[in-house]
Amino acid sequence: MDRKKSATIGEVLERYLADSPLADGLRFSRVCQAWNDVVGPSVASMSSGQKFSAGVFTVRLGSSVLRMQLQMSVEDIRARMNKILGDRTVQKINLR
Repeated sequence: MDRKKSATIGEVLERYLADSPLADGLRFSRVCQAWNDVVGPSVASMSSGQKFSAGVFTVRLGSSVLRMQLQMSVEDIRARMNKILGDRTVQKINLR
């Protein structure tokens, strides 16, 4: 009897989800959670209309002053989000 390499449940589930229609929704959810973790609850509560497509995360902010403040540190936010995500998922952040 041939034995195959064993895999953890997490690895098997990750492979399954990568090929399923749920992959995009799961990725979007993880990116939104990373945004919330990085910017904190007060900024997250002022965020809406989040979209993620082809590595570009777009978020609408309720305040133009807040948008300008975040624009100055958008690259740091992107790097911190990618650190949470464990890869270079977010290539660009658009603040609207």
